[in-house]
Amino acid sequence: MRLHSNYKIAAGHVLVTQPGDVLLCRMAELVYEPGDGDDDTDLHVNPTDFAAAKAMCFEPKGRVQ
Repeated sequence: MRLHSNYKIAAGHVLVTQPGDVLLCRMAELVYEPGDGDDDTDLHVNPTDFAAAKAMCFEPKGRVQ
């Protein structure tokens, strides 16, 4: 998965692209589940949301109790 900053994406939204698929949704509604298709997936977010998207998809998560 690759993360891109794009000022044309509205703040709070994410554009997800995969071969043959394009999804535009609110970042708050996006649920990331690691999988086999991650190599071909690109996330495009507004520069103001870059750190939040990076934390959501690329940083280790805490354990749920």
